[in-house]
Amino acid sequence: MHDLLNGLLIAAVVVLVIYRRFAPRRVAAERPYVLPVILAVVGFGQGHVIDPHHQVLATVLLAGEIVAALALGCGLGATMRVWRERDGSVWSRGTWATFGVFLASIAVRGGAVAFGYTAGVKAGTGDILVSVAAWMLTQNLILAWRARTLPVPVSVDA
Repeated sequence: MHDLLNGLLIAAVVVLVIYRRFAPRRVAAERPYVLPVILAVVGFGQGHVIDPHHQVLATVLLAGEIVAALALGCGLGATMRVWRERDGSVWSRGTWATFGVFLASIAVRGGAVAFGYTAGVKAGTGDILVSVAAWMLTQNLILAWRARTLPVPVSVDA
């Protein structure tokens, strides 16, 4: 039952993340690191980040996942459409390229878990949160940088 609940929770999160990528959302350029830092702290706080029976391999896998997540987060941030409204607010929305990068990130994560499983490394929820935190951090930093580079609308007073 516990595995079924985890599977349903993961599926719900995936659907929510896909929806949020394609729905227009306001870019929080002021503090792009807050949510990723919280996720990383929760991930490390939960434990299960490194399998104690395979510490070296689990550490190498986690490091590889983090490097891949950083690269894929850059891809996500770079492929999203970013624009500034007349009121000065900045918005973003995913494109089909964003969806492709998102699918690639799921494939990379799945591949890492499958490789770890065949090597006897037990994956936990903590390492998932740490990987997602790295992914979100780079995506948010890229979006914040792109938001700062957009021209500011000029108001013409009559």
